[in-house]
Amino acid sequence: MPSRAGGRGIGALMPRTIAILGAGFSGTSVAVNLLRQDPGGGRRIVLVERTPPWGRGLAYGTWDDNLLLNVPAGNMSLLADDPGHFVAYLRNIDPNFNAGSFVPRRMYGDYLEDALDEARRDGRGVLEKVAGDAVALRRDAPPAGFAVHLADGRRIAADQVVLALGHGAPAHPPATADLRAATPGGAYLADPWDWAALDRIDRDRPVALLGSGHTAIDTLFRLGGRRSPGKRYLISRRGLLPHAHRRSPRQPLAVALPSYLAQQGGATVRATLHAVRREAARRAAAGDDWRDVVNELRPHTPELWRQLPAHERQRFLERVLPYWDIHRHRLAPSAHLRLQRLLASGQVEIVAGRVVSCERRGDDIGIHLRQRRDGRMREITVGAVVNCTGPSYDIGLRTSPLLTQLHDEGLLQADSARLGLEIDARYRVIGRDGQAVPDLFYLGPMLKATLWEAIAVPELRVHSAQLIAQLLAQPAPATAAGQASPT
Repeated sequence: MPSRAGGRGIGALMPRTIAILGAGFSGTSVAVNLLRQDPGGGRRIVLVERTPPWGRGLAYGTWDDNLLLNVPAGNMSLLADDPGHFVAYLRNIDPNFNAGSFVPRRMYGDYLEDALDEARRDGRGVLEKVAGDAVALRRDAPPAGFAVHLADGRRIAADQVVLALGHGAPAHPPATADLRAATPGGAYLADPWDWAALDRIDRDRPVALLGSGHTAIDTLFRLGGRRSPGKRYLISRRGLLPHAHRRSPRQPLAVALPSYLAQQGGATVRATLHAVRREAARRAAAGDDWRDVVNELRPHTPELWRQLPAHERQRFLERVLPYWDIHRHRLAPSAHLRLQRLLASGQVEIVAGRVVSCERRGDDIGIHLRQRRDGRMREITVGAVVNCTGPSYDIGLRTSPLLTQLHDEGLLQADSARLGLEIDARYRVIGRDGQAVPDLFYLGPMLKATLWEAIAVPELRVHSAQLIAQLLAQPAPATAAGQASPT
């Protein structure tokens, strides 16, 4: 059926069409809220996902119940205007769940799938699910309209496009260059979220995980599904591990910018860090919890980040970020306890040091690293190495054909720190010319470049609601210009 973009289109251009590229949390949130809020029901929403099912994305696509949410259920609602939505869903499964529960990520994926299906049934707009890999996006008869090109040759005509592409693959550590060249097919695993490849690792042999954050711990738990003699090494520059949530988490209080920050003066990392430390020490002396200090900062970190000059942002990334991450992004209490027991048993060792090189020797891999504590060289022999350095948001690494095309044609640009994309206050991407691209929006973790606090559900759902206000600002046509094709 022809579309306005020409070629093999998916449906003719009907009422105003919004294409959402990516159906993880961000894309699903936009689709669900559009279906709920479209006042006239005159919009067609096309949700494109490379690897269905829709709604689960990378974070919630696992079926392994060893992997838990790192945020309590009470702060994981999909809907910004209904904070108890996820807890109500859980209590329909088991009334023992509550706002403080840390549930398997698999259950959250179920919740997102169900919420999307419910919104599709009961919502006002029209939702089409399209399984396909979006590889290019081009203007169709500028200045209005886009054509989304899929890898199989299909095209989707859209008036507005939301990029909801989620997390990028980890960057390769430089020290693995020789290993990557010498060991195709298994000894070096570049993608820790490739569960099938991870399950093929010989668990009876030692394994090195490059990184010691959440990605590494998820990988460790996946590898630890059964007892094995193979030791696990968590290797990172500083050897830091995430702290635990308190056993009885509570919702952070909504407070104005704390006075201890308002009074410190000067937008410098050093001054802010010292002020936060003093406040945490004061709270601890009064019998309170340092976690409350960090939690209360969450609503204010975007503005604090915007106030920092570029050189101060770089100072934060180089000197403070690892310590911020372990305090801000914490583990579920049961996950933290499991990790501590693995460390105490000797099954897992945390190694602080800089990996200098990796080399293949027969069936073994030798990892040469300089230890942080004494500067001495150490060699560790393992059967496999997994890159657990965490998602990369540097579009210059060219891991996504779509982002590569948009970047090369000047429709978006990376921020100077390579944390994500430049966007404006309306969530429109900024092109090479420094101007916002009309009707091309972004929602997802690459908001970090501008807002910093933008990679977790509590923030993303608010950004989603604000983005939808922009999408709905343009009235939908009253009549259709064609007929929708079935999904």
